[in-house]
Amino acid sequence: MPADAISILEYESMIFGRHLAGFPGRSRRRGGVLDQSAYTLLSLLQAGGPTSVAELAAMTGLDASTLTRQTAALQRSGLADRIPDPDGGKARKFRVTDEGARLVDEERRASRTALDTLTADWPENDRAMLGALLARLNMAIEAHSGRSAWPRGKRGSDGGTESGTEAG
Repeated sequence: MPADAISILEYESMIFGRHLAGFPGRSRRRGGVLDQSAYTLLSLLQAGGPTSVAELAAMTGLDASTLTRQTAALQRSGLADRIPDPDGGKARKFRVTDEGARLVDEERRASRTALDTLTADWPENDRAMLGALLARLNMAIEAHSGRSAWPRGKRGSDGGTESGTEAG
């Protein structure tokens, strides 16, 4: 009996998620310098600019207490700063420091190198199609969950978004 498309999608996405856990930027145990939460939060801050805990919670679906602990760890490590809202709001926001940007860019380059190696024999249009389909799936998840959309700014050749580039 042939598997239906949704069954294949479910199973392959589970395997993909497990494989991603071993990529640079996903685990210090695999040779990365940042853990998964630091990589994700720094990437969000880099792509979206200064962001409050409430805004991070709306994007990630994590509760404020978890994000407060994670952003405090980023601050202690010198990877993020807590600043007044640049738009004059009451909430404090977080931004990536130069060191945080350097490390997340380093991790992103390593992750991209791994993906490039894995798909080296793929036609470029297959790589582009997979990226477009993953973006489409992620946006459907965001819309269905009611979460705020993750920033998807200009993707540079060496980063998800280039350091200092805000989503647009």
